[in-house]
Amino acid sequence: MRKIHEMKRCFRTALLLASCAVLVIGLFAGLQQGKQSDELVSETMTRSSYASSIEYEGEAYKLRSNLTTVLVLGVDKRAYSDSNDFRTGGQSDFIRLIVMDPNNKQLFQIPINRDTVTPVPVVGVLGDRIGTRTMQICLAHGYGDGREESCKLAAEAVSNLLGGFPIDFYVSMSMDGISALNDLMGGITVTLQEDFTIYDATMTQGTTLTLQGMQAEWYVRGRKGVGNGTNVNRMARQEDYLTKLAVKLVDRVSADQNFIGTLFDEMEPYLYTNLKRGKIINM
Repeated sequence: MRKIHEMKRCFRTALLLASCAVLVIGLFAGLQQGKQSDELVSETMTRSSYASSIEYEGEAYKLRSNLTTVLVLGVDKRAYSDSNDFRTGGQSDFIRLIVMDPNNKQLFQIPINRDTVTPVPVVGVLGDRIGTRTMQICLAHGYGDGREESCKLAAEAVSNLLGGFPIDFYVSMSMDGISALNDLMGGITVTLQEDFTIYDATMTQGTTLTLQGMQAEWYVRGRKGVGNGTNVNRMARQEDYLTKLAVKLVDRVSADQNFIGTLFDEMEPYLYTNLKRGKIINM
């Protein structure tokens, strides 16, 4: 049994490494195609310290120019507060990197499993950096202050995973924000592929309902006691929820272009970001 477990673990590791390679290569342009690369300067971080090219399977690739990256985090804490404790920032159970390429009018979304293993910066109890440790990527946000420092540590871990790919901005949201966002959008209608009666007696498998309040949080966060209990299953539900949320958001913005500003103002208590209000709205 131990040998089988080790074989499964090795397979998962190999699959993860292959997936990461594909993600990184997708963000780089082939040098053989003669594409030019401009010096990239972020509004918040310089990219000069990052490699401008990588090599993969004997081929050289250069970083695409003028990309903007936004790391979106869902944190398993109820509220943000100032803290002097540098090791209780809360884990980032939801991790997604959004990459915008204005030159080619493209937008990429890279969902990252919270259980992905990568070098994570480690912080001591006094907030000092004490090195890196290879562990689950979700743990990076747990270090730091739960706000700026935690977001920076999470961004560094994601950058490590993607071969040093630079992260420009971050937006993190506390757990309370899930139900708040859901209700501001008027609720999201889903068909339950799994049974959620461990949380709510009305959320039986096969039921179609418009999620309200805590139901939205249970739907996107529920794992233990739901289906096979894996984060992979949970990520599939999150993708389903976000797809439906995006459709509703587009409809609301089409009807009222000021809605994004209203939405940001209402959600601000649940968010922490290094993006200015105007830039978020424009993005």
